[in-house]
Amino acid sequence: MSMIKGFHHLTAGVSGAQEDVDFYVKVLGQSLVKKTVLLDGEDPIYHLYYGNANGDPGTLVTSFPFRQKGVKARPGSGQVRVINYSVPVGSLAFWRSRFQNMGVSHDRDVTERFSEQRQRFHHPCGIEFDLVETDHDTRAPCVAPDIPAAVAIRGVHSITLSLREVAESIPFMADALGFRYVGESGPHHRFETAAGGPGMVVEFLHEPDRLQGSSIYGEGTVHHVAFAVDSMAEQMVLKERLMAMGYIDTSESVNRNYFRSLYFKMPGGVIFEAATTDIGFAIDEAPGHFGEEFQLPPWLRERKDELLGRLEPIVA
Repeated sequence: MSMIKGFHHLTAGVSGAQEDVDFYVKVLGQSLVKKTVLLDGEDPIYHLYYGNANGDPGTLVTSFPFRQKGVKARPGSGQVRVINYSVPVGSLAFWRSRFQNMGVSHDRDVTERFSEQRQRFHHPCGIEFDLVETDHDTRAPCVAPDIPAAVAIRGVHSITLSLREVAESIPFMADALGFRYVGESGPHHRFETAAGGPGMVVEFLHEPDRLQGSSIYGEGTVHHVAFAVDSMAEQMVLKERLMAMGYIDTSESVNRNYFRSLYFKMPGGVIFEAATTDIGFAIDEAPGHFGEEFQLPPWLRERKDELLGRLEPIVA
């Protein structure tokens, strides 16, 4: 039985912080769940969390705005290429009109894959997104005064990974992570975990001629995808399994304040993470008040004024 409960979050390197907030909050209707900083390195970079108002795992996409530092990552294979959000069936016309009115880059035509209607659109820094229609997502909607529940985003539906080779990665999903292979559509391969459905789906896009992308923190790519596990104990079971399979570059369990993270690469080169669900966002802000104040972990709180002074102001 798989320990993976579905997605926890995805993390992308984007451009400007305010532009990122405007995209997720003003365009997509998501909540700014947490304002903190990247915990790796010395230079202060925002770490911004977006999702539903509860900050539920599986609804979360997070950003490192790297325009301030001037570092750009190279898109390519071995990365999450597309972040796919769930929306109710019949809502794509609403979103196309909204994207048109708000100047959001998007495709003119709807596509279909695995019997699901999809609408492609783009983050201002170029990262690709799809809205995927489904009537099987019961998560709390990301509503706003101009986004009714009947069309609102429910959370991450799935991810699409760009891979040059898939032969080793297909059995890896089953043997290491407990996903089921459920089908293919042209160059796309689909996997599901737990009960399946929205929040439980990974797709491979086989792109043998696409050059390898970079793995650094930088503007313009999705750096990693995190899957939800219950605890550090489950991380260690997963780590032992990966080590036994020869994936010896698996990280230790890293304290990320709101969860603990175990990092590893799947055979196709995409950075995966197992993130625990046993801590959460209520450790420094009460539910109903997530994202209102700039927050830091205990070991950085004495530097709050200094770090804020080196970051661009943002307004949600």
